[in-house]
Amino acid sequence: MHHRIISYSILLLLLLCLSHEAGAQFYNGSQLSFGKNRVQYKDFLWTYYSFDKFDTYFYRNGQELAQYTARYAQNYISEIELKLESSLDDKIQFIIFNNMSDLKQSNIGLMQDEQYNTGGITHIIGKKVFLYFDGSHTDFEKQIRAGISSIIFKQMMFGQRLGSQIKNNTLYSMPAWFEDGLMAWLSEGWNTDVDNRVRDGVLSGRYDKFNHLTGSDAVDAGHSLWKFVADNFGNSAVPNAVHMTKVTRSVENGFLYVIGLSFSNLIIEWKRYYMEKYSSDESGRYLPGEVVQHKVKDNLVYSRPVLSPDGNSIAYVTNDMGRYKIYLKSLVSGKKKCIWRGGYKLDEKTDYSYPLIDWHPAGDILAFIVERKGEIHLFFYSTQNKKLNKIILYNFEKILDFSYSHDGRKLVISAVQRGQSDIFLFNISSGSHEQITNDVYDDLYPRFIQNGRMIIFSSNRVSDTLPPKMADAPEIIPLNYDLFAFDYNTKSSVLRRVTSTRFANERYPRKYFDGLFTYLSDENGIYNRYVARFDSAIIAVDTAIHYRYFTEAVPVTNYTRNIIYQYVNPSSMQLAQVVYDDHLFKIFLEDISPGMPVAEELVNTAFMKQLQGVPARLRETPSEPAPKEQPKPKQQRFFNVYEGDTLGGRDQEIDIDNYVFERQASVKVAGEDQPVWMLENDNKNKFVVPKKLNYRVEYSMNEFVTQIDFNFINMTYQPFAGGGAPIFLNPGFNALFKVGMSDLLEDYRLVGGVRLNINLINNEYLFSYSNLKHRLDKEVVLHRVTVENMYGYDIIRNHSHEAYFVLKWPFSPVFAVRGTASYRNDATVVLSTDVISLKRQTIYTNWGGLKGELIYDNTRKLGLNLYDGTRYKIFAEYYQQIEKGNQQLIVLGIDFRHYIKIHRTFIWANRLAASTSMGHNKL
Repeated sequence: MHHRIISYSILLLLLLCLSHEAGAQFYNGSQLSFGKNRVQYKDFLWTYYSFDKFDTYFYRNGQELAQYTARYAQNYISEIELKLESSLDDKIQFIIFNNMSDLKQSNIGLMQDEQYNTGGITHIIGKKVFLYFDGSHTDFEKQIRAGISSIIFKQMMFGQRLGSQIKNNTLYSMPAWFEDGLMAWLSEGWNTDVDNRVRDGVLSGRYDKFNHLTGSDAVDAGHSLWKFVADNFGNSAVPNAVHMTKVTRSVENGFLYVIGLSFSNLIIEWKRYYMEKYSSDESGRYLPGEVVQHKVKDNLVYSRPVLSPDGNSIAYVTNDMGRYKIYLKSLVSGKKKCIWRGGYKLDEKTDYSYPLIDWHPAGDILAFIVERKGEIHLFFYSTQNKKLNKIILYNFEKILDFSYSHDGRKLVISAVQRGQSDIFLFNISSGSHEQITNDVYDDLYPRFIQNGRMIIFSSNRVSDTLPPKMADAPEIIPLNYDLFAFDYNTKSSVLRRVTSTRFANERYPRKYFDGLFTYLSDENGIYNRYVARFDSAIIAVDTAIHYRYFTEAVPVTNYTRNIIYQYVNPSSMQLAQVVYDDHLFKIFLEDISPGMPVAEELVNTAFMKQLQGVPARLRETPSEPAPKEQPKPKQQRFFNVYEGDTLGGRDQEIDIDNYVFERQASVKVAGEDQPVWMLENDNKNKFVVPKKLNYRVEYSMNEFVTQIDFNFINMTYQPFAGGGAPIFLNPGFNALFKVGMSDLLEDYRLVGGVRLNINLINNEYLFSYSNLKHRLDKEVVLHRVTVENMYGYDIIRNHSHEAYFVLKWPFSPVFAVRGTASYRNDATVVLSTDVISLKRQTIYTNWGGLKGELIYDNTRKLGLNLYDGTRYKIFAEYYQQIEKGNQQLIVLGIDFRHYIKIHRTFIWANRLAASTSMGHNKL
C-alpha cells in the first residue's frame, strides 16, 4: 500500500509538470542530493573507561563488554605492533555496541551530502574502532584484532600528519585484497571455515583474476596470499612488503623488492600451491544429491531450512545484502510463497543472524523471530488461515537461536544479556522466561533431546559446572566449542560434557531418533554430520554401582564442503542441510532411517593434518591447578570432563621473530603456521578497572577538501540580472577549501568552506551545523555568494546571503521526508563606471521560502559515479518576496533514477526528470 501511494503520487506530479512550461532546472542539472538515513529508535547514554593506550566507550548493558575489550586489547596491541613492525602513535577509541542493530542506528560512517566532484577529498584517519557483540566472544575478539590492525596499517600507509595523509591519499590506491586480506590474516588466522571458502574459490576458478576480486572473495583470497607469503618467506616478509608498497607506491614492486618474485610469478606459485593442496583433499569425498531450490542465485544467501513435521513443506530464508525473505515451499507441488520480507539492500555489513525460524510440533504454525525498529518480534504464522500473531520479546538484547519443546509450549533460546550469550526457556503463554546458564561463556544452538528431558547446546566453557551466580570473566575465553547437555528434569548444576575435542568445533546439535542425536563437527577439517548416543559403563561396585558416562559418535557424511546448517525431522525421516559449494548456498534434502547409521571413513584434510601433527601449547584455566597430562581420547568416543580436569602447559620463551597471538600456538609443518589453542601468560599485570567517565562532545577533523574546479559550493537559484534567454552562471575557475569536523560518534557535525575566485571577487562562503543524535535530524546552514557579470556597459555585482533551517524525518534507512525553511537577502549593486551608473541605487530583495522533499535512495555505490539500485526525489518549493506580497515562485519537480549492473563496471542508467515553475517570478 505504501509503495502504491508513492507510485500514484509520482504519476500525478509528472502529469502536472508536463502540463506547464517545463523551463525550470534543478539548480545544476543532474546534481541533486539524495542520501540514506540512520533511524534512531532509542537514545544512547555513553560513558567510557580511559586506559593508557585506548579508551572503551559503551552504553547501558555494555559495561561487561567494555571491560572485556580492555582486558583483551591491552594484551594484543603490542603483539600486533610486533607482527606489523610498527608502533601505535596515539590512543585507540573502542566504541562498543551491544549488537549490530544498535550499531546500524548510529551515525557512524553516514555520508550526508553526495560529492559529485570527489577529487581532492581526504578522509582523515582517526583512531576509532567500532565493535558489536553477536553472541560469540571469538568473533568479538576478531573484531578487536582487526580494528587494531587496521589503525596501525593505515598509519603505516598514510602517515599520522594531515599533510602526509593528503599526499598519500592522492598518489596511489590499493586493490581490495591487499588491505582486506591482510586484516583477515592478522585478525582471524586460519581455520576450517576459511579453509573451506578458499578451497571452494581456488578449485572453482573464481580467484583467477586476482586484482579484480571484490567483497568476500577479495578478503579470503587476500588472506590466503598473505598466509602463503608468511609461510614461505617468513613472517617478516609481510610488514616489509607493506613498507615497500608504501615507498614504491606499487603493490607489484613492493613484493618484488622483498621476496624477489614479480607479482605475476607470485600468483602463479600461490595458485599452484593451493591447487595441489586442495586437489588432494577432494579425493574420496562427495556432495549430496539434488538441491531443493529450482534455481540457486549467486547473489542470495540461503539459510535455515526447516522441515514441517509431516514432511510436506519446507521453509527457508534468503538474504540479498540485507533484504531478507522467508519462503514456504510445498515439497509435494513444488510451489513456493513468500510469507515475510524485510530489510534493505545497503552498502554496510549484512546481518545474517535474522530471521530465525522453526516449526511448531503440531505442524500448523511456523514461528520466526526478526528485529524491527530496535525491538525483537516473535511471529506465529498459521499455515491454515494465513494469519500472523506477534509477541515482542523484552529483556533480551539479541536472540541467537531458538527451538520448540516437544509439547510446543516452550521455546529454548540462546539470547544475549549484558554482553554474554546464555540459555533461556521462554513460556509462550505467560511470556515469562527462565534462565538456565549465566556466565560469560558462549552458549549457542540449544535444542531439546530425549523427549524434553535434556537441553543440548554448544559452548566454549572450560568447566561443566554452572556457577551459582554470574562469575567474573576469565582473562581469556577458549577458542573451540564442545557440546554440553543440561538435565532439565533434575536441573542439576553439573552439565554433561558430550564432546571434548581439542582441535574441533561442534555445532547445531539436533534430535535424531530415540536415544540418538546428531551434530556437525569439523574434526577432519570439514564440517560433517555425526550421529551419537549416550552410553555408560560400570567403573566400581561397593554399596552402590558407579557408572562412567560417555558419548559414542560416528561420522555419517564425508563431504567435500562444509555443512553450514542442518535441520533434522525424525517424524518424516528427513533432514535438510545447507552446503556452500561453487560460491552458492545450496539446500539439500536427505532421507534418514532409525538406528545408528554406518560410519564413514574420514581422512583429515591437509590443514587438519598439519594442525594435529605436533603437540599444541595449551593454556591453564586461571583458577584451577594443572593436573597430570591426560591421555588423548579416541577419535569417536568423548568422555565427561568435570571441573578441575584441565590440560596443563608450561611457560615458553618468546621468539619475537616468529611471534603469534597468545591464543594461538605456532605449528610449523611443511611451511604452515596454524592457530591451535590458547596460552595464559602468568606474568600479565593484574587488570584494574578505572573510574567510569561520562562522554563529552569533542570535535575533531574528519574530512578536508581541496579542489580546483568550476562549481559552486552550494547550489541555489540565481537572481535574474538581465539577458535574453534563461542562463545559469558558472563561477569560473576557482579554488575550493572545505573542512569537516565531527564528534566521536558523528552525531554533531560542523562544515566550513570557502571558494576563492581568481579575481577574489566572486567568492563563496559556507558554514553548516548538523545535529543527528536523535531520529529527527536538524541542520542550520549559512551561505554567502557573490557573482559579478557585465551586461552591456554595466557591471553588476549580486551579493546573496542565505540561511536555512532543515529538518529531516527518516521512515527507514532509504526513505525520508525533509523540510527546509529559508531566508534570502539579495543585494544587486551596479558598479560605478560613469555618471549614470553612479546614480543607480542598490536594490535589496528579501525572500522567505519553504521546501518539502520526499527522498528515496536504495542505491549501492560500485565505484566513482557507478551505482546499482533505485533512487528518486519528489520536491516542492515555495518562495515569497517579503516586500511585495504578489511576488512569489512555486517550483515542482521529480527526479527518478534506476541503475542496473550488467557486468562489473558496465552500468545501464535510466533517468526520468521533470520540473515546472509557477507564480509571478517564474524561473
